[in-house]
Amino acid sequence: MRGFVGLVIGVAVGAGAMYLGLRQPWAGRASVPADAGVIAAAPPDAGSGKPPKGGKKRHHGGAASPGHPADPGGSDGDTEDTEPAPIVLTAADRALEWRGDDVALPAQTINMGGANDARALEDGEIQLTINGQGSGVRDCVVQGAMGTDLHATITVKMLVDGAGRVTRSRVQAPHYMQDKGLPACSKKAVGSMHFPATGVPTVVTLPVNLG
Repeated sequence: MRGFVGLVIGVAVGAGAMYLGLRQPWAGRASVPADAGVIAAAPPDAGSGKPPKGGKKRHHGGAASPGHPADPGGSDGDTEDTEPAPIVLTAADRALEWRGDDVALPAQTINMGGANDARALEDGEIQLTINGQGSGVRDCVVQGAMGTDLHATITVKMLVDGAGRVTRSRVQAPHYMQDKGLPACSKKAVGSMHFPATGVPTVVTLPVNLG
């Protein structure tokens, strides 16, 4: 197995801005580092805009009445503001689980006929690809955790073939995020990535810290 990448993502709620950086060193380890950094922050009040049940509503007045004309500014109008309640997760919702394809390396044949330039991806090649094309995975993680207070390490494994295409992928994440469509979203995101063609398949592990 060749290395993993730790992505660092910040979400500025007020301005709606995000940035993506690549932590180093990141290659050549099979386990996820405890200090891999913050990947994505999904604020509890940044949901889809569909108010959940139990939200607080604030009413502003009503129609005009004798001696009390309606306020054209809206303070006494019929509008109401809804404050969405945070999503309450159970222990089962937070439990980590794997979903997706088998990403084990296929059996390889040895060329005994002479020199062979085929090789697995190098750490620098993986780093450059993730740095330039990893935003789709970030977006999937943010989307899957939207409106929650989840803190977890999301692990995406992908099988890159000799032509540099991602052919298989699987993801480890909280049960809630899995049910919210993270496997399909991350599969599509890594499927659009293109690594250098080296002639030999490589398994790439991508840990994503959500906090």
